[in-house]
Amino acid sequence: MKLFKIFAGIMGFFALVFLVSLFFPRQYKIERSAVINLPVQETYAYLNQIENWQEWSPWNKNLDSTMSFFYSQHKTGTGAAQYFKGDLIGVGRFRIIENIANEKIKFNLSLDQGFMNINQTFYFKPMDGKTQLSWVDEGDVGFNPIFRFMLPTRIENSEIAFEEGLMTIKRAAERKSLLSIP
Repeated sequence: MKLFKIFAGIMGFFALVFLVSLFFPRQYKIERSAVINLPVQETYAYLNQIENWQEWSPWNKNLDSTMSFFYSQHKTGTGAAQYFKGDLIGVGRFRIIENIANEKIKFNLSLDQGFMNINQTFYFKPMDGKTQLSWVDEGDVGFNPIFRFMLPTRIENSEIAFEEGLMTIKRAAERKSLLSIP
C-alpha cells in the first residue's frame, strides 16, 4: 500500500506539472527590426549570399575559435547552405529554404545534427533608400510541458540575440558596401 501511495504521489505531481503548463503559451512570435543604411537590393544581396553569414551569425569564430565552415554548391538563394563545425558549438547548418528577391529570405538553422531545427525569416522593406530589416521567428511548442515552461526564457534570450544580430548585420553589410565602392 505504501508503494502505491508513492506511485500515486509521483503521478499526481506529473499531472499537476502538465496541467499548470497548459496555462503557459504554446505559440510564440519574436520579431525585431533595424534600419540598414543601404538600399533593399544591396541588403538583400548581402544576406542572400550564404558565405556572408559567418560575418554576422552568432555561430561564428567569435563564439568558437575552432569553427570551420563549408558551403553547398549553391552560394545564393534557395538551397544555399553553410555548414559549420566547432569544438564548443558542435555541428550545425544554415540553409536558405525560401526567398523572394528584395522581400524575404526564410532559412532553417539545424544544430546538434538535426536535434534542434528552427525556421526564421528576414523581411526587407524599402525606406527612402534604406532598408528596414525584420528578423522573425514564430512557431508552436505544442503540449510538451518542459518546452512551455522554457518558452518565456527562450523568447527573452532570442530577443536579445536578434537585437545583437541585427546590429552585427547592419555593421557588416554597410562595411562591405563601403569596401566595394571603387
